[in-house]
Amino acid sequence: MVRKTISMPDEMGDWIADRLADGRYNNESEYVRALIRRDQDEQLKLEHLRAALARGESDLSAGRYTDLVSARDIGGFLDEIDVEVAPDEPS
Repeated sequence: MVRKTISMPDEMGDWIADRLADGRYNNESEYVRALIRRDQDEQLKLEHLRAALARGESDLSAGRYTDLVSARDIGGFLDEIDVEVAPDEPS
């Protein structure tokens, strides 16, 4: 395991102390690791979003799209999105 030493303003140190006092974390290292994991998760989500946008732009440029002109079209499209977002969740 790597050991790091960090410096921060007093207000940030107080913030961490408050999180520890809340009982949500056992120590400062646990809190910092949780923040890093959250940042890693957000970065991964951002990368997936950018890839999806690139695919969408490519599809649009190639003419692979469907015009949604009615409420029924839009409802069907939103149903498809729900399936794509949560394919493992029970119906």
